[in-house]
Amino acid sequence: MTLSLLRLVLVIMPVLVVSLASATDLAPRPPSLDPLELGLPLECRLGETCWVANYVDVDPATTAFDFRCHARTYEGHDGTDFAIRDLSVMAAGVPVLASAPGVVRSTRDGMADEALTDAPSRERIAGRECGNGVVLDHEHGWQTQYCHVRRGTVRVKEGERVARGQELGLVGLSGQTEFPHVHVTVRHQGQVIDPFTGQSSMAGCGRVGTSMWHTDQPVLYEPFALYHAGVAGGPPQIDAIRAGKIDDPPPSATSAALVLWVDILGVEAGDRVHFHLTGPDGIVVLDHVTAIAKTQARHFAFARARRNADPWRPGTYRGEITLVRDSQGQALHGSVQQTMTIR
Repeated sequence: MTLSLLRLVLVIMPVLVVSLASATDLAPRPPSLDPLELGLPLECRLGETCWVANYVDVDPATTAFDFRCHARTYEGHDGTDFAIRDLSVMAAGVPVLASAPGVVRSTRDGMADEALTDAPSRERIAGRECGNGVVLDHEHGWQTQYCHVRRGTVRVKEGERVARGQELGLVGLSGQTEFPHVHVTVRHQGQVIDPFTGQSSMAGCGRVGTSMWHTDQPVLYEPFALYHAGVAGGPPQIDAIRAGKIDDPPPSATSAALVLWVDILGVEAGDRVHFHLTGPDGIVVLDHVTAIAKTQARHFAFARARRNADPWRPGTYRGEITLVRDSQGQALHGSVQQTMTIR
């Protein structure tokens, strides 16, 4: 399958967030709580070759909310997940980087890179959910932990001093994970801190805070990410796509259908995914809307235009996939575009 990813556009209309901050929340922090400045924990381009898959759960109750009061997290999630596109990218090697200078407190290596698929696989890693990883101690009681590192790639040893941006290992699939990513937990004096606000993970959502991400590598909040998309001449094979082994022939004049597909991070129930495909001379070939029924960390969707008796017209076909979300009285839009040629 040949396809060209032309543009990813996320347009976020202003969203009204009601601040629940008290005078105490807005007071200056004690010197010991001066936030640690964090760099990006992966060697990647955020929004292009890596994406935030899950944020810290900041709701102390049983409902899971990220700091923006959205469901881009899950119950008890104590870190930020930075995901890469697929298993082929993982195999090529994506370095996990130290977000701040520090000293290696502990490491683990040797666990297999196996996605969790059932209860027995979860039982096998009980007590080792982080998988292979590294814990770094920083000044003033700060600590960062990096999980799901690829087996055999941990580069540092206990007691070693590391610099910000130094390679710790490679992104993997070890521990409690279903897709390749690095999970980063930030702690202060043993308490989990949300790096997007600098506040405790038990603070609740919607509170005023200060991002700990370094200004030369800002990590901005994304309510969702359309991170991988394409055009196929038949039903897309989700397992092959997520493995990075797309080997289907490109759509041709005799393909039974033209299919637009997309993989999305952070869908919520009620989201709408609009598939639009135009052929030569601007003729609309596909115009379809799919409603998302369930909130999920990762969701694969597609729509197809079936061929009638005549072959597809030769020329350029342009597709656009748009996610629309009604949020707190405002509309969020994100789109990804595709182009293909039938000869």
